[in-house]
Amino acid sequence: MRIEDIQRMAHDILEKGSIENDYIEYKKSATFKNKILKTVCAFANNYMNREIGLLFIGIEEVDDLKTGEKAVPKRSICGIEESLIESTENSLKQLLANIHPKVSYHLITDIIDDRNYIIVAVEPGTSGPYQTSDKAESDKDISLKAGRYIRVKRDSRLPNFKEEYELLRKFAHDVFSSNLNETATLDDLSYEYMKEYLIATNAREDIRNQSKLDMAKSMGLISESEYGGYRAKNFAVLMFAEKPDKFIPYAHVEIIREAVGTDKMEAKVFDGPIWIQAKQVSRYFKDNIMASYTVRDSETIEHRIVYNWPLTVFEELATNCILHKQYESPNYIGIYIYNDRITFVNHNRPVPPVTIEAMNKETRFDDRQYLNPELKEMFFALDLIESYGSGIRRAKDALKENHSPELQFLPDNDTDDYTMAVVMINEEFAAIREEEQKSSDVTKEITKEITKEITKEIKKIMKENPAISANEIAEILNVKAEAVRYRIKLMKKSGEITRKGATKAGEWEVIE
Repeated sequence: MRIEDIQRMAHDILEKGSIENDYIEYKKSATFKNKILKTVCAFANNYMNREIGLLFIGIEEVDDLKTGEKAVPKRSICGIEESLIESTENSLKQLLANIHPKVSYHLITDIIDDRNYIIVAVEPGTSGPYQTSDKAESDKDISLKAGRYIRVKRDSRLPNFKEEYELLRKFAHDVFSSNLNETATLDDLSYEYMKEYLIATNAREDIRNQSKLDMAKSMGLISESEYGGYRAKNFAVLMFAEKPDKFIPYAHVEIIREAVGTDKMEAKVFDGPIWIQAKQVSRYFKDNIMASYTVRDSETIEHRIVYNWPLTVFEELATNCILHKQYESPNYIGIYIYNDRITFVNHNRPVPPVTIEAMNKETRFDDRQYLNPELKEMFFALDLIESYGSGIRRAKDALKENHSPELQFLPDNDTDDYTMAVVMINEEFAAIREEEQKSSDVTKEITKEITKEITKEIKKIMKENPAISANEIAEILNVKAEAVRYRIKLMKKSGEITRKGATKAGEWEVIE
């Protein structure tokens, strides 16, 4: 960023009284050496993928008693005496030399409330991960444990095991979807699926008519192997292999649902190309799970439709799972359908700056990062996603329109390595279904009682006239002859009656 843009941004932050967060920190003076050092190191590592990190020196952070907000900049600022600006800058430069590799930052002096302050503007580095030195740990004036610090919320800290792994992978520029697959070659990609994709995305006819090799090259699906032949990239396998999980284990979706009328669960696996999986999963929900009631208002002629779960919610969350799965992880995408809720489970966390907390609170994610950038572009071309970072907003809007409970994301901690979206059933739909079930149960009980009465009547008639036929009994009872014959069959089987003599000339014997 340009110096003037940083100054304008910093001034705006102070005027608005912005609280400390993952890219803003306030320090009253430069004497807080250990805190300044670890924060600058954390800003350089840029775990939350921000454009810049801003550390304000000469500005005290306080809690706002009126609003309850914590870590807001105190105004008027305490500032730094003009005579101390140069020595403070030199002290900061000396302190930040304890971060390796060298961090890219600007020291900018600015004025607000007629007082000077210093902005340490830290640009995200590309040569990291950055870490503080052992020298800083042994220096009594600093005493900061050596390590690779990260910034999460308003906390500069050492990463846990998972965060450390993600940090190392970030600076290794290791994108699994872009890498060559270990075993898949051009032969393992389906020419038909490739052509189907190009037709669906309105590709030029000359590209659609290319040979398989030329088509794969033009789409960037393969690279020539040093040993001869062409190896397929992982995103190409996911998009165009007949069975992607043959080459990338667990690259499939499982829908696990409660089996109707039992306490058991049944599973269905969707394991074709992942864009086909997205369509098939949606179709399965529409055909087998989604249901609605038409509700009429007694005071008006209007009516409305209430869904158990809106189709848009299922489509957006299922597609989100497929698009944002960490495909090197040995876990499938699980969609669990219960009587009162649906849960969507991915065994990885969202990529910062998106967090689970943010997904619960926010609706837009304009600056989100993607684990699988090629898949994002291809899903967008297929209209499987409408615009980047908007799927959660559409899901939340659909639930609101259906008057359903709010979408919830879990877990609510920073350690468990999974993301779960929970969608509860619409409460009005559930209430109508319960009443309908009660009515059905009552009808069954009434039917059962009627059946008992008919059985008694048949026995009574047989006692009075043992030679009577089933048709004659039906006429007396004013029911269908088939129903009488069916009851007679059951009574004979249970030993309640027996037939003596010939079929036509015989007689009924009722056994008490």
